[in-house]
Amino acid sequence: MMEQTAQDINKLGGFCGKRDLPALTQAAMRQAYGCPQADVMVLFGGSILAGGDVLAQAMQNGAAKPLYASK
Repeated sequence: MMEQTAQDINKLGGFCGKRDLPALTQAAMRQAYGCPQADVMVLFGGSILAGGDVLAQAMQNGAAKPLYASK
């Protein structure tokens, strides 16, 4: 039963977590969307912790504007 649950979770993650860009860089943003930087990137509270690393890398690469947090 747990093996099937793990497979189902991985399938759902594969569907919901598809990448639109090969890398979160200004060059990739410019090529795909015609602009070097995203105005907004959203991380949901239920995101895996690695999502924060992805956002930090995007900000370091200049592909995302600085982080603003709200309560």
